[in-house]
Amino acid sequence: MWYFMFYRILLFLQKLNTFLKASPFTKFLKSEILLVRHDADCGYSFDNVSYSPLIDSIVELCKKHNFSALSVATPYSKLTENDAYNHPLSVNRYFFKIALLGLVLKYVVGAKSAFAWKQRQRVKFWESILKRVQPKLIIGIHPEPELCEAAAILGIPSYDLQHGVVAIEHWPYAKTTPAGTLTTMPTSFLCWDEQNALQVRLWAQRFGARVNVSGHPWFERFRNAGTADRLVQESFAAVANFKSDKIKILVSLQWGLHLHYYTDGNFNKVMCKSLETVIKKTGDRVNWFLRLHPVQIRGDEGKACLDYLNETFGHCDWVEWTDATRLPLPIVLSQSDLHITDMSSVVIEASWFNVPSALLNPFIKKGQRLEGLYSAQIDAGIATLVEQSEIDIINWINAKSDFRRSASKHSDTTNRFEDWLLKQF
Repeated sequence: MWYFMFYRILLFLQKLNTFLKASPFTKFLKSEILLVRHDADCGYSFDNVSYSPLIDSIVELCKKHNFSALSVATPYSKLTENDAYNHPLSVNRYFFKIALLGLVLKYVVGAKSAFAWKQRQRVKFWESILKRVQPKLIIGIHPEPELCEAAAILGIPSYDLQHGVVAIEHWPYAKTTPAGTLTTMPTSFLCWDEQNALQVRLWAQRFGARVNVSGHPWFERFRNAGTADRLVQESFAAVANFKSDKIKILVSLQWGLHLHYYTDGNFNKVMCKSLETVIKKTGDRVNWFLRLHPVQIRGDEGKACLDYLNETFGHCDWVEWTDATRLPLPIVLSQSDLHITDMSSVVIEASWFNVPSALLNPFIKKGQRLEGLYSAQIDAGIATLVEQSEIDIINWINAKSDFRRSASKHSDTTNRFEDWLLKQF
């Protein structure tokens, strides 16, 4: 038996080594722009590798204008080098060494001193990377505080690119508010539009961070489709499954709802029971398109989510989730009449396409902890709070089915992010 156990241990160590691999320092070449992202930001696949819609769209803009750009995958990403588009470099092993030494120090100098040491080492590591790359600016999706601090020390501007809903009530931004300082925050936030920028300004400017409206680089690729953009052109050619005379409803799924909002153990981790029932009952007049969150594709919830969908809707030919998840969101929205979600930021993008959204999360109600989320869309009438009941969801569909999406897509034809990027040089 011992050799079997030895083999299992060896196999585990090999997998661990692969996961914690780090790109050699020699690969961190001098570049004008340093881009950072995580596996969770890679919700698309292109040329059989993972693709970050936001960050890789910026890389494409850099190539178009002959700017040098370097992508880095933040710890502990698995989608690096040849497993992801534009070959993002890995820093996993360096950070694992810091974490491991910090764990040892905890028993020598105490938890507080060990934690402070780890933070200093992470800052020093990012400093060493930045000194090698010498970027003129850093753009990241929630760049970590140690990277922002290292950038501040070296006088390099760092930008946090909006990747979802922005609101003081929402965890990714609210989390940084109490302890945020200029040295551990990005020097500027890049927001999709003025409505989102207003939300960030409520708190970010108190800590000295600037807020810019830079646009959405992924959506702008489809809004101003170039004939040479192979990704966009191939996506436009792949919408056959969305052609139908029925009402087409997109459902944006989310991960972790059972951890943050529905913790009583009765939630199925994918969608509320009433929505499930409505989907099953309306196949005669509705085609349903279920779009998984990137974490549900590649994360721990992935298998459980797919098992649920196959078991619940596998026999329903009016329910589809493969193409709805695989195709770029701008393409899916352009083919959708209505949108339903618990609280996904797709509400914002849907409003750009004049697609009405139903919000099912009860914590968005007045007096609840998410009050104020999507207030601009709700006030404009493009988003509606809907009770998690079968009759309320059906009534909303009936009320909005006459509305149906306007034939005209979003009218803004500017290349706002491209314009912003060019201004930096």
